[in-house]
Amino acid sequence: MKDPQTELALNYFDYLAKCFPVMCASDEFHFLPRAEKASQYYDQVDNLDADVIRECLFNLREFQDKFDRLADHENDFEKLTDLELLKANVAGIFIELKMKQSWRNNPLLYLKIAFIGLDYALTKPASSPAERTERALARLRAIPRLLQQAIDNIDSVPKTYYQAACAMLGDCKRYLAEISKSFAKASCGHLTEGLQKAWSALDAFDKFMRTLSPVPDQQFVVPALEATLKDHFLSVRSLPEVFQIAVEEWQENLEQLKKLQGNIDPGKSWRELYHAYCPSDIEKTDTISLYQREIERLACFFQKHGFREVHLSSSLEVCETPTYLRSVRCSASFSAAFGADVGEKDLFYITTRLPQERGKEAGDLLKKLLHREYKFLAAHETFPGHHLLDCVRRRLENRVRRQIESPLFYEGWSYYAESLLTEYGYVDTPIEYLVDCKRRLWRAARCQIDVGLTTGILAREDAMRLLTTAGFTSEEANSQTDRFRLNPGYQLCYSLGRYEIMKLRETYGTRMGRDQFHRQLLQGGELPFHLIEKRFKTIELSDV
Repeated sequence: MKDPQTELALNYFDYLAKCFPVMCASDEFHFLPRAEKASQYYDQVDNLDADVIRECLFNLREFQDKFDRLADHENDFEKLTDLELLKANVAGIFIELKMKQSWRNNPLLYLKIAFIGLDYALTKPASSPAERTERALARLRAIPRLLQQAIDNIDSVPKTYYQAACAMLGDCKRYLAEISKSFAKASCGHLTEGLQKAWSALDAFDKFMRTLSPVPDQQFVVPALEATLKDHFLSVRSLPEVFQIAVEEWQENLEQLKKLQGNIDPGKSWRELYHAYCPSDIEKTDTISLYQREIERLACFFQKHGFREVHLSSSLEVCETPTYLRSVRCSASFSAAFGADVGEKDLFYITTRLPQERGKEAGDLLKKLLHREYKFLAAHETFPGHHLLDCVRRRLENRVRRQIESPLFYEGWSYYAESLLTEYGYVDTPIEYLVDCKRRLWRAARCQIDVGLTTGILAREDAMRLLTTAGFTSEEANSQTDRFRLNPGYQLCYSLGRYEIMKLRETYGTRMGRDQFHRQLLQGGELPFHLIEKRFKTIELSDV
């Protein structure tokens, strides 16, 4: 028999799964839980009608009040922890839908829902080919309604979102052209009709976008950073404290880069050494194959060194970034399996081809980057990073923690996982250390910019200088700065999350042992760090 707290939590997850079936099934939308019931709605699409969103916010407030009342009368630490997680999850949704109101100014939100939803309908496990066809048709038929809601809701768009949405529109059309060919071969008449309607809806949305004049990003910056840090991430750190953590990380890695440069080649700058380094013959080495081999080596190495008790709940496939996501995903990214079906795979997306208009030089630079940083990128996205973490989460018995991710823990863990490569001796050459430090310098810059621009500690010129010092061109620095400002709170997750893990390890790692520390950290779920510390203290007391 379910207790009231478990029943309320499951009602909460089920409610969100029904309201937002695509967003809850995808890790693209970090403010929503991975509500498991969403796998029952692969034939439905999220409803972003303004009245529906207002009703949803009202209902979420009621859930929040019920969680508060339960917490007032609860003494069990584990149950209180779950309630804190649930309240923080609601807070994250409120920040996104009420404070930032992305559904009113971000056309990418609608395009992502439409095409991630269609992709999932076509690729997620199904009982039969007929079921897969029916749910794909249902989601195709829902795309015109969803894009019409975008037209009704959006009245102005920040420049960065506008440019990205225009690029994604082109990618979505190319994706529709790709799947149209397979439908034509299979003689799926109803699907072909659905595709034509989706295509017409995209054309109408494209025309709507052309009527808009993009607005400077600064006009859309909302004071959401502090609320995100305190209410959604449940961090006990102040914003000045987080900024100082990033400053110290920056200084430490800048000094280390200078030392490494002196040891490797005093006649060249560390940036020249970084850009000149390429550990594989990129003209002969296939990028996908390079990463496939590296992931196998990483998994084999770390299962022998510290993670032998971690059982992977799904297999991993390395593949090209789907066409519809190519312009909005970074060149290497992770997409977690959603359901419990053993046939569903985690996906490691790699973009090996850029649009022709970007030119050959841009494509060559991308390939060099992917080959230069392949060990660290593979570790971050797969093992012992995101893939390992998601496999552990999906196997948790606790149904609340199984369905809730924390961006602070999620990105902090994977950034921490990169540092294990040098710690465990997986990489051991000065030039590889230099690549590692360069990546850390970039993380520290992102954290400083995230906090500094919002609080006024940094001016835009300071942010640009940090990124150009970290090795980016002025154009790249300008683009990154604009993008960071529109999503306050996410860029700090890497540096702050890793810092918190390191602080916990300093206190408990020596007493538990490194392997036991990692095991207890992961098996507790993606908790706020002050609650992890309380949990560790409880574990220590129980061992006395």
